[in-house]
Amino acid sequence: MMMAHDSTPDANALADETIDAVRIALIEYVAAPSRGERLGAALHIMAREARDRSILPERLLIVLKDIWHSLPSVRAMKEQEDQVRLLQRVVTMCIKEYYAG
Repeated sequence: MMMAHDSTPDANALADETIDAVRIALIEYVAAPSRGERLGAALHIMAREARDRSILPERLLIVLKDIWHSLPSVRAMKEQEDQVRLLQRVVTMCIKEYYAG
């Protein structure tokens, strides 16, 4: 049976510098959620790059969640509800940045 070619861009479609900036900003955000300026700036760059590279918003969110779940500070959170609430905020910020451009 023939399989259709999967043309979905992968995480490597984003620059390593962009992924690293988002990772660092997420680490800071988890430590101090009231200070999200750096995260907002990193998500803005990530969203703009995704649009420029024709990465669909669903795929961008998968990449974002992969970064999120890879963070030791997220995995160490005792309260699952806190983790979910923070992630929901981050996802909302990312979606707003994607569609703002």
